[in-house]
Amino acid sequence: MTGVARAALLAALDHTAGLVLAQLDVGEKTGEITCFQPLLEAVADLAGVLVTSDALHTQREHAVYLLGRRAHYIVIVKGNQKRLRK
Repeated sequence: MTGVARAALLAALDHTAGLVLAQLDVGEKTGEITCFQPLLEAVADLAGVLVTSDALHTQREHAVYLLGRRAHYIVIVKGNQKRLRK
């Protein structure tokens, strides 16, 4: 389909309830990394919540943000992050 604009969305999901808690248009130029915190700002209380994400969001700033919100997190570390993986 040429000429059709496609939306790039980042979403926060509650996997237990199967609900989308928040959704944000990523846009073509910004990318997901800069949308991580604004997306989670839409979720009122992250205290005690386990946040998972893909390897793209294995960022020091994201971990600091989540700890500041008193959330727990699991991040993926791929082989190209040798020091962190070790």
